[in-house]
Amino acid sequence: MGVKKKAVSLKIIFLQYLLLVVFTLASVTIVVYGLLFAGYQTGFYISANATELAVKQAENRIASVQPFDGSVIPSHTTYVLLSTDGTVVQSNMGASEQQKAVSYAKGSYTPYSAADCYVTVKRSDGSCVVHYTIRERYAIEWMNRYFPSISIFSIVLFLIGCLIGCFAVTYRFAQRLKKQLWPMMDAAQKIAEQDLDFTVRPSGIKEFNHVLNAITDMKEALKCSLTQQWKLEQARREQTSALAHDIKTPLTIIHGNAELLNRSGLTVKQTKYTDYILKNTDRMEAYLRTLIELTHAESGNSASIQNVPTENFIRELTDQMNGLATTKELTVSFHVAKLPQIVQIDPDLLNRAIMNIVSNAVEYSPKYGSLDIYIDCLEHHLRFCIVDSGKGFSPEDLKNAKIQFYQGDKSRNSSEHYGIGLYVTERIVELHHGILSLDNSVEIGGGKVTIEIPVQN
Repeated sequence: MGVKKKAVSLKIIFLQYLLLVVFTLASVTIVVYGLLFAGYQTGFYISANATELAVKQAENRIASVQPFDGSVIPSHTTYVLLSTDGTVVQSNMGASEQQKAVSYAKGSYTPYSAADCYVTVKRSDGSCVVHYTIRERYAIEWMNRYFPSISIFSIVLFLIGCLIGCFAVTYRFAQRLKKQLWPMMDAAQKIAEQDLDFTVRPSGIKEFNHVLNAITDMKEALKCSLTQQWKLEQARREQTSALAHDIKTPLTIIHGNAELLNRSGLTVKQTKYTDYILKNTDRMEAYLRTLIELTHAESGNSASIQNVPTENFIRELTDQMNGLATTKELTVSFHVAKLPQIVQIDPDLLNRAIMNIVSNAVEYSPKYGSLDIYIDCLEHHLRFCIVDSGKGFSPEDLKNAKIQFYQGDKSRNSSEHYGIGLYVTERIVELHHGILSLDNSVEIGGGKVTIEIPVQN
């Protein structure tokens, strides 16, 4: 069933985005020019030619006022009053500017910039040279000192407005696309978590719905394939388990009859043959036990988690560990600290996992060697760390030892082991939401295997 929902095309969405960006830029332009126009209308901004107009309007007064009064000179200008022989009579200019004004009155100086203006006003007693600059101004004087020019200020406002507007529009459309992408992200996450029993939600975009339809088809095909594969695996496990149990019966009969033959006064040669039979039936029984154990591990049985007194569980473990260690006369050192009173575990499964590791550690340790057992609780994790005095794990062992049927360095592997001990142990640890890690002891070089199980406060 395909994903169905009324949806729009990505072309429409991007066209909407483009139109909204254009509308935003146009709005910012209108607002900035509106503020500029309002500033000129209210007198907050003074136009560039305002000083020039004021000088022209004041020319008659400058030429006729007697005696000369500097108050007739417009604001934002400077002046120099010259006598008929060109001598400076009165001025508010600086020395450098005054020299330029005198030279201008004599016709020997021309301003380099069109915005830098001089006007000579003839008087009966001489002349007055007025200097002004054509530029926009703020009505508030301190703003002229600290603010950029009105044109630059308007451009800065325009750019800031454009940036804010475009960011707001882009953010809005990004959120919209993110919302429409969420069904795809959710479907991908579910598939990654191997959860195939979910309904793909539709998107509001046609192109996204095409992808979601493909994801739906893939999910259904994957679900069908995995279901079929699971059924085949389950059937294989059941058949393997049934076969193993079926073989045990005739094997037991062979083993029993061989033992009876040994008790019936056989010759030395006949006894040797029956010993071969017994030895190999023992090995076949070990193979079968391993096969049954592997089948149980693969079946994914859930752990029966319960509250277990920690002291009782540890006591039972230490008794079993000491019993195993005596087979090689190993020195066992227990380091127990900071244990909670109660732990939430499946005691049978966890005991089996830990004893798997201890059994391996005993086997890999030399006779009269040592075994260090660390049991403690660190950062809300119950830790079991077993360190043997053997040769340690090879780099290949550290990488692959937990893989099913892996058999690495023969110096750490017996012919009686089939490469499933750590595989089964890891399955049990995972049922407890814990971690199994392999390493080598820095101090003694032996193998170091650690189980960490989370505990509740």
